[in-house]
Amino acid sequence: MTHRTMTPFLRNVLRIDAALSGLTALALIADAEPLAAWTGLPAAALQGIGVALVPWVGLLAWLASRASAPGAAIGTVIALNFVWALDCALAAFGIVGSPQGLGVAVLTMQAVGTVVLAELEWVGLRRATAVVSASVGAWAR
Repeated sequence: MTHRTMTPFLRNVLRIDAALSGLTALALIADAEPLAAWTGLPAAALQGIGVALVPWVGLLAWLASRASAPGAAIGTVIALNFVWALDCALAAFGIVGSPQGLGVAVLTMQAVGTVVLAELEWVGLRRATAVVSASVGAWAR
């Protein structure tokens, strides 16, 4: 398995992604009902997304804490960010619920922001050098 050295740039982008995802999770879990009223999106879906973001935040924070990480894991984070951006764009067009003006704006900002993070993570992954590890258990601490 090819590992990549965690550069300061990539580490910081992953930390930013984790922090923003964590804030989003907290807001969606704690305030799903008011957010649903303001955005026109289903409260249960918002709360479910918030709960689903919790392990995502853990994964991002864990990857950012490593000296090296599997390139495939970072590539998966990038791919899932692009999927999330697509989901937000589709939701903005009314595929999920009936977003109102604020809902469309929030979903559009989510989509654009997530694409920017994914692009920055891609740049960071490309800059990271490959590390040949003697064993899978040799992940740097």
